[in-house]
Amino acid sequence: MTKRLSIIISIIYFSLLVYPADIFAEYSVFEDVIYAKHADVPDSNLFLKGDMYVPSSQGPHPAIMLMHGGSWQLGDENFYADDWGPYLAERGYVVFSIQYRLSKPGGTYPTWPGCLLDSKAALQFLRGNATKFKVDADKIAVGGDSAGGQLAALLALTQDWPAYTQKYANNPFANVSTKVQAVVSAYGVFNMPSWWLWTKNPKFDWEPYGMTTFAEDFFGGTPMDAPAAYFEASPINYVRGSAKSLGNVSLQNDGIRVPWFITWGMEDPDVPAEGQSVPFVEALKEAGANVTAVPVPRVGHYWFNLGKITGQRDGPSNCYFDYKKLEHICTGATPNDYVAPKLLKFLKDNL
Repeated sequence: MTKRLSIIISIIYFSLLVYPADIFAEYSVFEDVIYAKHADVPDSNLFLKGDMYVPSSQGPHPAIMLMHGGSWQLGDENFYADDWGPYLAERGYVVFSIQYRLSKPGGTYPTWPGCLLDSKAALQFLRGNATKFKVDADKIAVGGDSAGGQLAALLALTQDWPAYTQKYANNPFANVSTKVQAVVSAYGVFNMPSWWLWTKNPKFDWEPYGMTTFAEDFFGGTPMDAPAAYFEASPINYVRGSAKSLGNVSLQNDGIRVPWFITWGMEDPDVPAEGQSVPFVEALKEAGANVTAVPVPRVGHYWFNLGKITGQRDGPSNCYFDYKKLEHICTGATPNDYVAPKLLKFLKDNL
């Protein structure tokens, strides 16, 4: 009997080594959760939706709301269905992956600042339904990649600002706070005029389209046509206004007080870190923010929401983006494998 018990214990111990216990954590997925109805949003019957990943344990749980990338013109709430949605839910986090209004080619439907207003409404919906979805309303982070990384940063830097929270007064949670407790941004666009300029140079690599008009479609024009919009949509401007070196004229911003997790590919031809993530991290530090910066070697763009999480421990290797499959492929460990343990530590320490 003792020998049999010993064998069972050995099997359980070995299983836990190979398959960590948190992998077996159960969760439920609520698809197409309607978070708002904004009359100026075309398509989708005016409804804005998201997918909610909720751990099965009692809660309340910390939560993170994710916004997909896609140059403000592509993508939807399903972009995190194969990676961060399940991965974080298995580890005790409620994940709300949302869609937001998208611009159209040719500048026929510019979506600034509408996509930020949609994201604000989604955050209010998440906090307003905290009990229903087992969320700790005081522990909500926001995150995203590329365009979604820009929106996540702006959510943090414009917390509860009336200009971005009071347009849709009929939303059922219009009076709920949009404060956040942490920010996660992967290769975000933080300086809009700079990125617009980059898309006009021959090194810009958006293979199916060549040089694009994503920024013009987003704003309805160039930085010369809409300078105020480009300025307003650039997170780095809010941060630089809070620089300590400004002394008495430094502006207070609640976004500086929350912790930031900024990650990027060190070989990104689409949103080069030296023009976006790196100066943004420097500006955050100059303003006194708590920043976790995670540059990822040997990779470019697209991997955060179109790449796998395999659990391998090595750094990413032999990675490329398949434009036809819209999939970031690696023969070994992936960029998300590299980032995942660092992100989990950040969330555990700050939520």
